[in-house]
Amino acid sequence: MDKKLGRWLGGMGGSNSASGKPETPAAKTQATPQATPAPTPPRTPSAPAVPARELTAEEKTLLAELTRILEGRCDVLLRAAPPETKQSDAPMVVDTLRLLDETAIRQPPVAAQRALAVARSPTSSAQQLVEIFEQDPALTEALLQMANSSFYHRGNQPCIAISEAVQRVGVRGVEAIVTTNMVEGLLCRPGSAYWQLLAQVWSHMTRTAPIARALAPAFKAAPETAFTVGLLHDVGRLMIFDYLSQLRTRLRREIEVPEAFLFSMLNRLHEPLGGIAAVRWNLGADIARSVAYHHHEPPPERPDLLSELLCVAEKVDHAVRLAQPLDPWKIWRDGELTAEPHAAQELLATIPGLQLSGPQGGKAGAKAA
Repeated sequence: MDKKLGRWLGGMGGSNSASGKPETPAAKTQATPQATPAPTPPRTPSAPAVPARELTAEEKTLLAELTRILEGRCDVLLRAAPPETKQSDAPMVVDTLRLLDETAIRQPPVAAQRALAVARSPTSSAQQLVEIFEQDPALTEALLQMANSSFYHRGNQPCIAISEAVQRVGVRGVEAIVTTNMVEGLLCRPGSAYWQLLAQVWSHMTRTAPIARALAPAFKAAPETAFTVGLLHDVGRLMIFDYLSQLRTRLRREIEVPEAFLFSMLNRLHEPLGGIAAVRWNLGADIARSVAYHHHEPPPERPDLLSELLCVAEKVDHAVRLAQPLDPWKIWRDGELTAEPHAAQELLATIPGLQLSGPQGGKAGAKAA
C-alpha cells in the first residue's frame, strides 16, 4: 500500500510524528506556480449501493455526541485563530467540515459498500462475496494479496481462486480488505503544499494496523477487527486532506491555510470526524467509538478496549519510528486504560524494534530481534 501511495504522490514518503508535524522541513502552505500540478477532475460521491439501514439507538446517541464535540472544537479553533488566519481559507475549511455533508464525508466506492454489507449480514453466503469480488479488480487484487500474505499463507502453492481466498481470510479478513479499499479511496491530490504530510499520515496508519493486530489478544479483540480499526484510526485526517483536494479543484487554486492552524485542525478535529464517518459508513458503534476516542485525551467516560488498543498501537508506532523507549505503565496511567497490562507487555516485547522501559521493562527495556 505504501508503494501505491508512493506512485500516486510521485514518490514522496515519510511518517507521522507524535506531534503531528513532518520530520523533514515543513512544506509551505502555498506552492509556487512552477510546483503547482494540473487540477484533477472533480470527484463526486458514489451513489449508495445498498439501502441505508436505520441507525441503532447506540449509533444515534454516539453520532449526536460526536457532532457536539466536533462543533465545540471547531468553535474553539476559530476563536483562538489569529487575525491573519481568519483572512485565509481556514474559516471556510472549518465551517464546511462542521456541516458534515457529502463534501466532507464521501460515501465509499459502490463495490466496497456492497461487500461490506454482505460481509456484515448474518444471512449472507460466501458465494455472494465471491460474486462481488469478481466484479471489482481492485478488491480482487487486495483479497488475493492478503490471502497469500505470511499471515494467511498455507503450503507452497499460491492462492489464485477468489472462492479459496474468501474462505482463507474469513469474514473478518474480508471486512479488513474492504475497509482498506474504502480508506485508500480518500487518498487524493490536495496540492503540493500538503502532499508530504498526507503521505506521512497514510504511512503511519498502515504501520499502526499490523501493530494493532499483533496486540489484539491483550485487548480481547479479533485480530482483523484490530487491523481494521488500526487502519481507520486517523481517517479523520485523510478526510480533511480530501476536502482540501476538492476545494482546490473547485476554486482552481492552491488552498491557503497557515501551517500552525493546519496542524491544530488535524489534531483537534480528526477524532470526532473519523468517528462520525465510521457511523455514516455503517461500520458500527464499536469501531466508530474506538476511532473517535483513540487518543484518550481525555479518556472516554466508559471503558472501551478497542480505543485502548489504538491508543497503545499508535504510541508503539511513534516509539519505533523515533527509536525511543516506550513506558507501558505510563500509557496505562495517563490513558486510564483498563486492559490487563501484563498480557499487553508480553506482546509488546515481540514488536520488532520496540524498546520497553519502566518498572518491568528496565531502563534499556526489551528489544525484539
